[in-house]
Amino acid sequence: MSNNFVSEWVRENTVPLSRRITEKINPVPLRDKVTKTIYRLNLVQKKLDDSRLRMERKHKSLFNKCVKSQEAKDSAVAIMYANECSQVRKMAQTIITSQLAIEQVALRLETVKDFGDIATEVMPATKLIHALKGRLAGVIPEVSMQLGQIGQTLDSLVLEVGEATVQTGSFITSGEDAERVLAEATAVAEQKVRSGFPQLPTAESAEKGFSPP
Repeated sequence: MSNNFVSEWVRENTVPLSRRITEKINPVPLRDKVTKTIYRLNLVQKKLDDSRLRMERKHKSLFNKCVKSQEAKDSAVAIMYANECSQVRKMAQTIITSQLAIEQVALRLETVKDFGDIATEVMPATKLIHALKGRLAGVIPEVSMQLGQIGQTLDSLVLEVGEATVQTGSFITSGEDAERVLAEATAVAEQKVRSGFPQLPTAESAEKGFSPP
């Protein structure tokens, strides 16, 4: 038995029936949940930004060490630092991609005003959050877990709407929409990493001798 099922079962037996009925037909509780989700996304954004800044500082330090090692004709150490820099750049790109995508999610959620908006705005946002959770699992596990919790909240919002407003076509469209946003965010993140991080020597160039710009 899943924890979600248990929590929902407990809630069904502790929340008065009149309140549960009111929540189902009154859009205000839905809006409250959306507002809280936006707030939680903003907190995640702050953590991602802090992580991005740490990546920049780490990359700068590693890059300088790579240059000094090359100047000292220590190619083996230079290659080691160059490889570490490459890993940091990959992590930074994942972080920036997540920042851009979450920004789009927050903007979409801000447009939600009633149940009818769930299918068009919340469903793509939910798929996007779950995708980002997977990407960040090996980069910032804490943020990945938070996104998992946010994703569960968004899943519950979609379920509250019911099959009356969520059709099969909506699921297909939401998946395509989420993939498009993620692809666009990835492309922009690649540009930001190229402009914000110094260009690194490849292993081959480090072996031949790297001259910093």
